Amino acid sequence: MAKKDKQKFKAKGPEAPAPLAAPGTEEPEIPLSTAPLPLLALEPSLLGEFFELCFADRRLLDLCGELKLYSPGYRIESMPVNQVARMLADEVHAAKDAQALLEKAVREALRNPIMEGIALPMDGYRDLLELFTGDALQHVARVAWRGLLEEKESSAEAAVAIEFGVELLDTMAQKPKPQARKPPPLGAKEAGEAVKRADRAEKEAAALREQLVAARAGISERETTLAEERAELRRATAEVSRVSAELARLNAAGEGSRALVEARRSADEARSLSEKLKSALADRDEVQARLDLAEKRLERPALAPVAPAEDVLPTEEDVASFLIPLFTREFYDSIDRWSRRMQRAAFDKIHLLAHDWRHGSLRAIALEGLPGYYRIRVATDVRLIYRRDGNQLEILSLIDREDLDRYIRQARTRPG
Repeated sequence: MAKKDKQKFKAKGPEAPAPLAAPGTEEPEIPLSTAPLPLLALEPSLLGEFFELCFADRRLLDLCGELKLYSPGYRIESMPVNQVARMLADEVHAAKDAQALLEKAVREALRNPIMEGIALPMDGYRDLLELFTGDALQHVARVAWRGLLEEKESSAEAAVAIEFGVELLDTMAQKPKPQARKPPPLGAKEAGEAVKRADRAEKEAAALREQLVAARAGISERETTLAEERAELRRATAEVSRVSAELARLNAAGEGSRALVEARRSADEARSLSEKLKSALADRDEVQARLDLAEKRLERPALAPVAPAEDVLPTEEDVASFLIPLFTREFYDSIDRWSRRMQRAAFDKIHLLAHDWRHGSLRAIALEGLPGYYRIRVATDVRLIYRRDGNQLEILSLIDREDLDRYIRQARTRPG
């Protein structure tokens, strides 16, 4: 597009009046177009400028809020508008959900592209930029949308329209200034670009100043908190010093040493009594288990010897309560570390468990988080782990009581 054509649009565009509706009637709403809107055809810089033409500043901030976008260390409200629009453009190229949200927002803002469905010559875009009604910036955005629908050089046509819209945006944002002396023709374009860069640099500097003020406020708040913590530390240090001085005074008078000796003696006695109690409880449990086993054997006397020619089978009642023990490789590996006495005690428990798994002396406890897993006490610090499934009894491991939690964690991670 020729430079004189752009200048002609600048002179006409902002003052062009919008058409008025007839009195007493409402202007019909333009339906949303279903034409393609290939936002990804524009590179991020052009796409950000396209968003500046489509939306007002407040709407750009709202879209950032809907996408939960933020810039670490900066407040989006204080950032220049072009940076906010560029953040949205980068997010569109990076995430599909952002692309869908922005495409819907653009369609709601622009409604449809200019001259949709009508073929246009290459010079037709220049005429479209010069003739418009309503919002000048959104008109240019609709022209850019129309350029994206062309099969060939779509991004080029859209880029020309977007560049024209950015110049119009900069012109509208500038405050009226006194009539200046006409600059010399040589270098006029470079001077205009330098002015634009200076304006944007001024906006960015203002945003940075606001961020600096916020950072200083945060530093001041942290310094206040640090001062309070230092005061608390000084008070704690003074209290420690006071207690240390009191203890030294008691030690000098002999009272502190006597009290410390008495406290230690009481702690030793309590520890000794606790160990004796544990041992007594263990012995009681072992005696109780033996007593229960003896009572069970008395309740079920041994079968009388029979002639070799006869086959004597268990009763139906015995078969109903009997579980078939299955000894796993893990169990045989686990008993290697124990003495013959402990191994014999474990097999006695398994024998009783197979004949009557409900026996009161076993006191089986289900393992939390492991359905079907149980443990019984073999000795004070020894536990037998097994799993009951129907009429089968799977003997798993003979472990130390202190290893029970670790065994449960490992069993939870096993496959199956």
